Order: sequence, then C-alpha cells, then structure tokens
Amino acid sequence: MVNHPRGRVKNAVEGNYFNAWFIISIVITVFLIFILAWHLVYSNEMIESFEQQELAVQQVSGQLQRYTDNLEMAAKMAAATGDLQWEIDYNDYRSRLDEVFDRIPELVATEEAREQIERIKTYRAEIDAIEEEALSLVARGQKREAADLLAGWVYTGNQLEVIVATENLASIMNAHINERIAYEQRLTRTLLWILAACLFVLIISWWVTIKIWRTSLKKKKEKDQEVKYLSYHDALTGLLNRAFLEEEMARVEDIAYLPVSIIMLDFNNLKLVNDTYGHSAGDQVLKKGAELLKRNCRDDDILARWGGDEFVILLPRTDEKSVQAISSRIINECRKTYTSSVPVSMALGSVTRVSQGQDIFKCLNEAEDRMYDHKLSEGRNSRSAALKGLLATLERKSYETESHYRCVEKMSRLIGEEMELPESEIDRLSMLARVHDIGMIDIPDQVLGKSAPLTEEEWEMIKKHPETGYRIARSSKELAHIAEGILNHHEKWDGSGYPEGLRGTEISLLARIVAVADAFEVMSSGRPYKKAMTREEIIVEFRKCSGSQFDPGIVKVLIKILEDENTFDASTPLFN
Repeated sequence: MVNHPRGRVKNAVEGNYFNAWFIISIVITVFLIFILAWHLVYSNEMIESFEQQELAVQQVSGQLQRYTDNLEMAAKMAAATGDLQWEIDYNDYRSRLDEVFDRIPELVATEEAREQIERIKTYRAEIDAIEEEALSLVARGQKREAADLLAGWVYTGNQLEVIVATENLASIMNAHINERIAYEQRLTRTLLWILAACLFVLIISWWVTIKIWRTSLKKKKEKDQEVKYLSYHDALTGLLNRAFLEEEMARVEDIAYLPVSIIMLDFNNLKLVNDTYGHSAGDQVLKKGAELLKRNCRDDDILARWGGDEFVILLPRTDEKSVQAISSRIINECRKTYTSSVPVSMALGSVTRVSQGQDIFKCLNEAEDRMYDHKLSEGRNSRSAALKGLLATLERKSYETESHYRCVEKMSRLIGEEMELPESEIDRLSMLARVHDIGMIDIPDQVLGKSAPLTEEEWEMIKKHPETGYRIARSSKELAHIAEGILNHHEKWDGSGYPEGLRGTEISLLARIVAVADAFEVMSSGRPYKKAMTREEIIVEFRKCSGSQFDPGIVKVLIKILEDENTFDASTPLFN
C-alpha cells in the first residue's frame, strides 16, 4: 500500500512537532536533574558539616567537664594518698584542657563564647592555684592541710562556677549551630521553590510530549506487562515458581504424558537453622538444596519452588519404580550434603498418576500428605542429626573442651542426686550441663578465640549467647524442655547477672546448679590464664561467693560433696 503525499507531509509535520517538544523536555529534564543533583550534594555536605560540628561541640563540652573533674580527682587523690605520681596525671590533664580551650574558637567565634571562655579560664586560674598549692603541701608531707584546702568553699565555689560557665558555653555553641541550620533551611526552601517552578514547566513539556507519544507508550506498557506475566522464576533459588508449575500441571494432564509422577519435598529443621545462624544461612540451605535437586532431575522433569521451604518435581512419562529410584537418590545425596555443619535434610512424598481419570491436583495433595507422613516418621532422626551438627560446631568454635562439658555434667548430676531430685530432672540437668553454652555458636570465631581483652561491643555480643541459646532450644523439640535453663545459666543469686537480671529463686533451679558446677570445673581444672585451685581453695572461694553469685543452698551441697572423701580423692578426674 502506497502512502498519500498529504499523509506523508502530515506525518512529517507531526514528527517535527514531536521532536521539538521532545528536545525541549529533555533539556528541561537535564536542567532539573542538574539542579536537583547539586542541591542533594550541597544538602548532604551541609548535613555532614552540621553533624560534625554538633559532634565536635559535644566532644568539647564533655572534655571540658571530664578534664576538670580529672584535675580535681588527681589533686584530691594526691592529697589523700600522699602519692606525687598523681601530680604527673594532673599536669597531663591540665595540658589536655588547654588543648580543648584552643579548639573552641574553631567551632564558634562569637563574643559571647569568648566571654565564657575567659570566665572559665579566670575560675580555672584560681582553681589551678589552689590545686598547685595543695600539691606543694603534699610534697612537704602535709596531706591533711592539702585535703582541707581542696575541701574549702573557695575551691568548691570556683568548681561550681566552672561547671555553670561550661554549660553556658555549650549552649552558646549549640545556638550558633542552630542559627546556621535555620539559615540553610531558608536557603533550602528557596531552592525547593525554584525546583517546583522548573518541575511545573517540565510537567507541561512532558505532558505535550506524552500526549503525542501515547500510542507508542501504551503498546510498550502492554508488552512490559506481558514480559512481567511470563516471569516464572523464583528469585532466591532461580527455579521455576508455583505459577509456572500450575500451568505445567494442567498441560501434562494430557494422555500423552502418562504416567506422570509428582514428588513434593519439604526441608527439615529450616527454622532451627534460621534461629541459629540467621535467615541468610537458611537461604543458603534452600539454595544448596535446590542445586541438589537440579542435579537429580532429568531434562524433561519440571522442578519448581512451591512456596517457603517446599519444592515440587513434576516428572512426565515416569512410572512409580522410576520415581522411587529418584527419591532414594535425593535422600542419599542429602545425607552427604551439609550447610553450616547441619545436614541438608528433606522429607518427601511421591504419587504416580496412571490414568486420565485421576485429578493431577488431587495427586499433588496426596504427595503432600505422604511427605508429611515421611516428615513425622523421620522427624526425630533429622532433628537429632541437626542437633549433633550444632554441638559439633559449638565444640569446634568454643574455647571449652569436651572434657569440660563432661565434668560439668558429672558435677551437676552429683549435686542433683545429693539434692534428691527426681530422675527426670537429673536427666534434664545432664542435658543442660552439656549444651548450656550452645548460644556461643552464633558468635564469630575471631571473638571467641581472641586472646586480647574484649571490647565493650564484643563483650555485649558474648552476653547475648544465653538468649541465642534459648531461641535455638525453643526451635528444637529435644532441647525445648531446658530452654529456660539455657537462658538463666548466667544469672546470679543477687540479681547482678545477665541477660534479665533475675535474682534468687526467680532463676530456674537447674540453671543455678549448672552455674555452680561450671564454676567448679573452671576452678578445679584451671585455664591458660589461671592455674587450677586446690580443694580447700575452691571451698573458700565458693563460701565467699555464696549468696552473691551462687545459690547458698546449692553451695552447701557442693561443699558437702567436696568434703566427702569417698566422693573425691586424688585420682578423681573432676578434681586435680
């Protein structure tokens, strides 16, 4: 078909009209993006500048107060002890205080700030004179006179004046920063109005452009929706998803695909892995399991993630014998596959559709029922294997040895038997003694193996292990009955323990027993940083900590056991 000349002219005019508006829109867009980018960079720089200045103000205020207090402490300690070593500390703090005064003009250079600085320096000069005189008295051996001088009203009054002046200086510096912030906010509002005006012009230009281009955009949108609709893959594993599988199930209902087998699989202990190592580790289990399944599927098999931790394999032209062989192969390979020391364990169920009279979705439901039957029958074994993996990881990571946990378990049992606890409670006690530190599994190796003193952040990480252990225990049927004991085993009788600060009988009995047994093992065996204690030293130490760190009643039971020569002698493994 040949286009009419008028049509070609009309199309050319419309094309030129569209191109002109398109160019205008692009130019305005670029201009707006430039202004917006500049504003974002500028605002970000201003925010960082304000944050740095605010932090500097806080640091200066804190340092003024801290070094003033340190000077006072050094002078008073010298007066109290007569030790002139404190004079060295005094001079060091004084030098640091002078450095702080030099920093203040860099932060704010107003008349009010200078007045407060001079005021502080004036009072500090009087304070320095008194403190120097006190140090001189100490040097002459007149400690009492030095202490009286530092306790006098003149000294105390000047200290109070310094505190007030310091607070005023901090307020002035903060007010200065706030004024700058207010100015920047006004500038920002002005820029936003400019941006709004540009945006208005941009909207009009693009509206004209889009109106001309509407048909093309509509077709593109429809195509994008079609592409999105055809996106049938799971983001985590890369497998096909449920939507695709359901369509395939409808397709393979045709007689040509008979017999059709379905395998439904579900990961065991995924919650335990998530609670122990975090959800990223759980995702790794799913990925590794998906790779395992792909290796055991044939080219014509359809493997999909059904949802959560459930997967489905659709096997066209596969009889029951073949699907059983594939299922066995998957189970056997699972036993050899580990993630974070935990075996990749799956429960599965399979069904074979042999005639068109069978509804394939009912077959899927039947496969699901068989999968849950398998999960119930193998659940205890899979949980036990997962728990063994966790304990193996704990032993590898922990600074404590297997003999430590055996000794703690043995002493815990002795105490429980002496207290005439029921056998069921003694069994719980033994389990708690062996796994009370299971929460350590979540702590990085570099923290557990660190020989230098721990930082505050690292110590806080260590103190969270009872809560982590509690969460792990609650996820496992084998450990759920001792979860409370794991949570409480670092609590102290006087309430100074962690994580909840429980006191007395608020702490579970089993946790109190394990705390005593654990401490006994450490004392009796020693550590690289501390030699082992004798029986008499251990008894003295426990009596000293009775009623503060440990339950007094349990301590009495322990001492009774230790004093029983029939229970302990030189060859007893628990006692060195």
